Amino acid sequence: LPNAMGGYDETPEDMAEANKVFFENGWLNMVGGCCGSTPPHIKAIVEVAAKYPPRKLPDAGRPKMWLSGLEDLVVEDVHNQLGMPFLNVGERCNISGSLKFKRLMMAGDYGAAMDIAKKQVEDGAHVIDINVDDGLLDGLAAMQKFVKIAITEPEVSKVPFMLD
Repeated sequence: LPNAMGGYDETPEDMAEANKVFFENGWLNMVGGCCGSTPPHIKAIVEVAAKYPPRKLPDAGRPKMWLSGLEDLVVEDVHNQLGMPFLNVGERCNISGSLKFKRLMMAGDYGAAMDIAKKQVEDGAHVIDINVDDGLLDGLAAMQKFVKIAITEPEVSKVPFMLD
Protein backbone atom coordinates (compact mmCIF):
# COMPACT_ATOMS: atom_id res chain seq x y z
CA LEU A 1 0.00 0.00 0.00
CA PRO A 2 1.19 3.57 -0.51
CA ASN A 3 2.92 5.30 2.37
CA ALA A 4 1.91 8.76 3.66
CA MET A 5 3.86 10.40 0.86
CA GLY A 6 2.19 8.31 -1.86
CA GLY A 7 5.26 6.17 -2.47
CA TYR A 8 5.66 2.43 -2.10
CA ASP A 9 8.09 1.02 0.46
CA GLU A 10 7.63 -2.71 -0.07
CA THR A 11 10.65 -4.35 -1.64
CA PRO A 12 10.30 -6.97 -4.36
CA GLU A 13 11.34 -9.65 -1.87
CA ASP A 14 8.76 -8.48 0.71
CA MET A 15 6.00 -8.48 -1.88
CA ALA A 16 6.94 -11.97 -3.09
CA GLU A 17 7.01 -13.27 0.50
CA ALA A 18 3.59 -11.71 1.23
CA ASN A 19 2.14 -13.63 -1.73
CA LYS A 20 3.60 -16.95 -0.60
CA VAL A 21 0.49 -17.91 1.41
CA PHE A 22 -1.58 -17.78 -1.77
CA PHE A 23 0.78 -20.18 -3.56
CA GLU A 24 0.98 -22.54 -0.57
CA ASN A 25 -2.79 -22.83 -0.38
CA GLY A 26 -3.37 -23.17 -4.12
CA TRP A 27 -5.66 -20.15 -4.21
CA LEU A 28 -4.44 -18.59 -7.45
CA ASN A 29 -4.83 -19.27 -11.13
CA MET A 30 -2.56 -16.35 -12.01
CA VAL A 31 -0.67 -13.62 -10.19
CA GLY A 32 0.56 -10.15 -11.05
CA GLY A 33 1.19 -6.72 -9.61
CA CYS A 34 -0.49 -3.37 -9.33
CA CYS A 35 0.42 0.19 -8.28
CA GLY A 36 3.97 0.36 -6.97
CA SER A 37 5.06 -2.97 -8.38
CA THR A 38 7.94 -2.74 -10.79
CA PRO A 39 9.52 -5.33 -13.08
CA PRO A 40 11.80 -6.43 -10.18
CA HIS A 41 8.67 -6.96 -8.01
CA ILE A 42 7.06 -9.14 -10.67
CA LYS A 43 10.33 -11.05 -11.17
CA ALA A 44 10.53 -11.82 -7.43
CA ILE A 45 6.90 -12.99 -7.36
CA VAL A 46 7.49 -15.23 -10.39
CA GLU A 47 10.56 -16.77 -8.73
CA VAL A 48 8.55 -17.66 -5.60
CA ALA A 49 5.52 -18.86 -7.58
CA ALA A 50 7.71 -21.17 -9.67
CA LYS A 51 8.43 -23.26 -6.54
CA TYR A 52 4.77 -24.32 -6.28
CA PRO A 53 2.66 -26.52 -8.52
CA PRO A 54 -0.11 -24.87 -10.54
CA ARG A 55 -3.50 -24.75 -8.88
CA LYS A 56 -5.52 -27.87 -9.62
CA LEU A 57 -8.80 -26.76 -11.12
CA PRO A 58 -11.92 -28.38 -9.71
CA ASP A 59 -13.82 -30.76 -11.95
CA ALA A 60 -16.62 -28.63 -13.29
CA GLY A 61 -18.35 -31.61 -14.86
CA ARG A 62 -20.13 -31.44 -18.15
CA PRO A 63 -20.76 -27.91 -19.44
CA LYS A 64 -24.31 -26.65 -19.03
CA MET A 65 -26.25 -23.94 -20.78
CA TRP A 66 -27.92 -21.59 -18.32
CA LEU A 67 -30.67 -19.23 -19.43
CA SER A 68 -32.40 -16.79 -17.18
CA GLY A 69 -35.54 -14.78 -16.98
CA LEU A 70 -36.55 -14.02 -13.41
CA GLU A 71 -35.97 -17.73 -12.79
CA ASP A 72 -32.84 -19.68 -13.77
CA LEU A 73 -33.22 -22.35 -16.40
CA VAL A 74 -30.53 -25.03 -16.73
CA VAL A 75 -31.21 -26.40 -20.19
CA GLU A 76 -29.60 -29.77 -19.43
CA ASP A 77 -32.08 -30.28 -16.58
CA VAL A 78 -35.13 -29.89 -18.86
CA HIS A 79 -36.50 -33.16 -20.24
CA ASN A 80 -39.56 -34.35 -22.11
CA GLN A 81 -41.80 -37.23 -21.05
CA LEU A 82 -39.30 -39.72 -22.52
CA GLY A 83 -36.45 -38.33 -20.42
CA MET A 84 -34.72 -36.75 -23.41
CA PRO A 85 -33.30 -33.20 -23.24
CA PHE A 86 -35.94 -30.82 -24.51
CA LEU A 87 -36.39 -27.06 -24.60
CA ASN A 88 -39.89 -25.82 -25.39
CA VAL A 89 -39.68 -22.47 -27.21
CA GLY A 90 -43.02 -20.67 -27.39
CA GLU A 91 -43.23 -19.15 -30.87
CA ARG A 92 -46.70 -17.60 -30.80
CA CYS A 93 -45.28 -14.10 -30.12
CA ASN A 94 -43.78 -14.15 -33.58
CA ILE A 95 -45.37 -12.06 -36.32
CA SER A 96 -44.05 -14.51 -38.92
CA GLY A 97 -45.60 -17.52 -37.18
CA SER A 98 -48.87 -16.24 -35.74
CA LEU A 99 -51.46 -14.25 -37.68
CA LYS A 100 -53.34 -13.52 -34.45
CA PHE A 101 -50.22 -12.03 -32.83
CA LYS A 102 -49.50 -10.06 -36.00
CA ARG A 103 -53.03 -8.58 -36.06
CA LEU A 104 -52.78 -7.61 -32.39
CA MET A 105 -49.37 -5.98 -32.82
CA MET A 106 -50.49 -4.10 -35.95
CA ALA A 107 -53.51 -2.83 -34.00
CA GLY A 108 -51.30 -1.84 -31.05
CA ASP A 109 -53.21 -4.17 -28.72
CA TYR A 110 -50.26 -5.02 -26.49
CA GLY A 111 -52.47 -6.30 -23.67
CA ALA A 112 -54.01 -9.03 -25.81
CA ALA A 113 -50.61 -9.77 -27.37
CA MET A 114 -49.21 -10.20 -23.85
CA ASP A 115 -52.00 -12.69 -23.10
CA ILE A 116 -50.51 -14.87 -25.86
CA ALA A 117 -47.14 -14.80 -24.10
CA LYS A 118 -48.76 -15.65 -20.74
CA LYS A 119 -50.66 -18.57 -22.27
CA GLN A 120 -47.47 -20.01 -23.74
CA VAL A 121 -45.75 -19.97 -20.35
CA GLU A 122 -48.83 -21.52 -18.71
CA ASP A 123 -48.72 -24.24 -21.37
CA GLY A 124 -45.08 -25.07 -20.58
CA ALA A 125 -42.89 -22.84 -22.74
CA HIS A 126 -39.37 -22.60 -21.30
CA VAL A 127 -38.46 -19.64 -23.55
CA ILE A 128 -40.61 -17.06 -25.34
CA ASP A 129 -39.58 -16.21 -28.92
CA ILE A 130 -40.47 -12.60 -29.76
CA ASN A 131 -40.43 -11.39 -33.37
CA VAL A 132 -42.12 -8.19 -34.51
CA ASP A 133 -40.29 -7.71 -37.81
CA ASP A 134 -42.76 -6.60 -40.47
CA GLY A 135 -42.47 -4.00 -43.21
CA LEU A 136 -45.70 -2.29 -42.11
CA LEU A 137 -44.66 -1.97 -38.46
CA ASP A 138 -41.93 0.02 -36.73
CA GLY A 139 -40.21 -3.15 -35.52
CA LEU A 140 -37.77 -1.45 -33.17
CA ALA A 141 -40.45 0.58 -31.39
CA ALA A 142 -42.82 -2.40 -31.24
CA MET A 143 -40.11 -4.69 -29.85
CA GLN A 144 -39.10 -2.14 -27.22
CA LYS A 145 -42.67 -1.58 -26.09
CA PHE A 146 -43.58 -5.28 -26.05
CA VAL A 147 -40.46 -6.27 -24.09
CA LYS A 148 -40.94 -3.40 -21.61
CA ILE A 149 -44.46 -4.64 -20.94
CA ALA A 150 -43.33 -8.28 -20.83
CA ILE A 151 -40.71 -7.64 -18.14
CA THR A 152 -43.40 -6.17 -15.89
CA GLU A 153 -45.48 -9.36 -16.14
CA PRO A 154 -44.11 -11.88 -13.59
CA GLU A 155 -45.84 -14.80 -15.33
CA VAL A 156 -44.01 -13.95 -18.55
CA SER A 157 -40.69 -12.53 -17.35
CA LYS A 158 -39.89 -15.62 -15.29
CA VAL A 159 -38.81 -17.30 -18.55
CA PRO A 160 -36.04 -16.09 -20.89
CA PHE A 161 -36.92 -14.15 -24.04
CA MET A 162 -35.49 -15.02 -27.45
CA LEU A 163 -35.47 -11.79 -29.45
CA ASP A 164 -35.83 -12.79 -33.07
